[in-house]
Amino acid sequence: MSKIIDLEKRLQQEQKKKVKVDKAKKLEFIRKFLQCKRCLARCSMCGVQFDPQEMYKRYYGPYRFCSSCQEEYDEYRRVKDSGEETTIYYHNQEWLALWENWLDYQESLKKYTESPEFIELLREVDWQ
Repeated sequence: MSKIIDLEKRLQQEQKKKVKVDKAKKLEFIRKFLQCKRCLARCSMCGVQFDPQEMYKRYYGPYRFCSSCQEEYDEYRRVKDSGEETTIYYHNQEWLALWENWLDYQESLKKYTESPEFIELLREVDWQ
């Protein structure tokens, strides 16, 4: 009789293990999402890592870009705002669409991180 397994205790242990695994998955998702998608040490567009001197430089605008991407973004804004043509041959309609889609994607990321569900996920993981 000493080898009888307490099923209730075993189920509770399995449930606790499942909760820990679920929390670990949620934490990993949040870490990757916040750390990788919104990393302040990398260019928002191309992902290149900033030099330490550039990392603390003051940026104007909604995103942190490396110098190359900043030039591209400035040109995109100029063309978009003024309606003028660009003199750079590879800045075609697809290039404009690329920037528009990327900016839409960034806006979607922002809305997602501000959504009640994402905030609830942060609270749930933080409070457990």
